[in-house]
Parts: sequence; C-alpha cells; structure tokens
Amino acid sequence: MPDFSALSLPVLGLAFLGAAAVVWFAGAKLAGYADEIADRSGLGHAVVGVLLLGAATSLPEIATTGVASLTGNGRMAVNNLIGGVSFQIVVLALADLFVRRGALTAMVPGPRTMLNAIISIVLLVLVTIGVMMGDWPIPGLGIGVFPLLIAVTYVLSVWLLNKEGSASGWTPTEIFVEPDERVQADFLAKRKLVALTTGAALAILLAGTVLTLSAEAMAEKSGLDTGLLGLTLLAAATSLPELSTSIAAVRINRAELAIGDVLGGNMFDIALVLLVDAGLRGGLALRQVDQASMTAALIGILLTAIFLVGLIERRDKAFLRMGYDSLAVLIVYIAGMGAIGFMSL
Repeated sequence: MPDFSALSLPVLGLAFLGAAAVVWFAGAKLAGYADEIADRSGLGHAVVGVLLLGAATSLPEIATTGVASLTGNGRMAVNNLIGGVSFQIVVLALADLFVRRGALTAMVPGPRTMLNAIISIVLLVLVTIGVMMGDWPIPGLGIGVFPLLIAVTYVLSVWLLNKEGSASGWTPTEIFVEPDERVQADFLAKRKLVALTTGAALAILLAGTVLTLSAEAMAEKSGLDTGLLGLTLLAAATSLPELSTSIAAVRINRAELAIGDVLGGNMFDIALVLLVDAGLRGGLALRQVDQASMTAALIGILLTAIFLVGLIERRDKAFLRMGYDSLAVLIVYIAGMGAIGFMSL
C-alpha cells in the first residue's frame, strides 16, 4: 500500500480528483450493467441493487476499513462505516434531484426496499447497543459478541429477503413511473457483460481506495481528528460510488436499483464491523469508539426512518425538485453533523 502521507497537498488533491472521476464513470457504467443483469436474470432491480450494486459500491469501504483496522485505528474504521450509512441516505436525497417530476420514493413499486430500510435500522440499533454496553470478547475468536451478532443478522436477513415470495403481500394502489425515453439497445453478450461488470467493480475498488487514502492523508495534514475524519470526509469519499450509481440509475428510471444499492450497501457496511474486529489487534472495535460514533449511529437510524416514512407514505410531491422526505434528510444530516463537529471542539 503506497504511503500517501508523504505526498504534498496539491498532489493529494490531484489524486483525489482523478480517483473521483474514475469512480464516477465506473459507477455510472455499473448501474447500466446492473440494470441489464436484473432484466436478464429475472431477479428484479431491488435484489440486484442490494446484492450486486450494494456490494460493489462498498468495495472502497472494505479497503479503507481493512487498512484502518490493520494499522490499529479501529475508531476511524468504525466511524467510516457509520458515517457512510448516514451520508448514503443523503446520496438518495441528492439522487431525488434527477427525478424529472415528483419524488423518488413515489417511484418504488414494492415493499422490498422498505424491508431493507428496516433491517438497516435494526443493524444500527445493534451497533448503538454494542457501543453503550461496551461489547464482550468471544474466547478464542478475537472478536466481540455484537459484531458477530450484526454479521449473522445481516446474512439471515439477506437470505430471508431473497427467498421466493418474501416480498409478496403488499402492493401500492398507485405507482408513479417516469416515462422511459431510452432507446432500447441490444443485450450485451453474456461473457462481455460479466467482464464489463467485473471491470467496473475493480475500477471502483482501486480508484475508491486511492480516493479514501488521499482524503485521509489530506485530512491528517490539515490536523483533523481521525474520528471526525471517519464520520465526515472519509464517509463522503467512500460514498461517491453510491452517488454515481444512484444518479445513473435514476436517470434510466430505475428507482429500485438506486435505493437497493444504497440500502443494500448500508446493510453490508454495518456488517463490516466484524471485519474491523477481526483485523484489529489490542482490543474490540466497539470499545474504541466514543459518544460521537453513537450519535452518528442514531442519526443514521433517524435518516433511514425518514426515508422509510417516504417509502410508506408515497406522497408524490416535491419542493425545489426534491421530495419532502429528501429535504428532511438533508436538514437533519447537516444539523446532526454540525452538532457532532461542535461536540468534537
């Protein structure tokens, strides 16, 4: 792993911008490939959004979390994951700007995205309880009880969600769908589709890693607290793939793909606390975080709950090109991060 801390601020800035451009381009392409995979496989956009896009766009978090854990910075690793959850809900609010009329949450035809939001809330609650109680080590495994519980809950939830018929039993009476003005292109050959999807994912992994490491180095040279860095700058940097893919998905009228990407990525990111614990030496991850981390987790719960209300209520009204739920998400996020920043002074 290259030592970014030895680079000057101008070089770091160029590296950050270059990596951001690669991530943006690869993320936009990945959304198109995922759309075709959903159509050809019959899995549906919500499932592909959670399993494919959610995992692929979380690759920078995996890299950053692994590096932070191995270097003994468990606080920054956990904060990066928790802060990313909140920022990725903001990503959905920003994607709402690209809906040509109405609100993003009014375009979702089924309950699967709501279940993903509920599971995200459950996982964040487990993180918060683990921080409050202090967690306990599991003898012989080198990990804590709560990270293992979170990972098991994630795996079981994804398995149950993808069982046949798991999303049946609820249908909205009215579905708003943007008119699809795309010119239907011929399907890519299967091997080419797999190769392009894999290439886009690898580009996101490599460029996303450069993105986060350069952001970390810039923040450290500026003297920022590493915990606050994880909640803000690193969280925003590692969420750039979700922003790119979500906007691209909304532009091709695939709201479920965009929302599934973000909520699936959030579920996956929270489960990565187990990776932090496994890679960390000299203590449990949830014992190293502080009040700011717990506050960020609660903000993530609140933001997800606001978006969940929008999915249930489905009011197709917008102000300043955004749904009311998206505006509420932005206001709460800015206020919450401002409060955390004030606490850190």
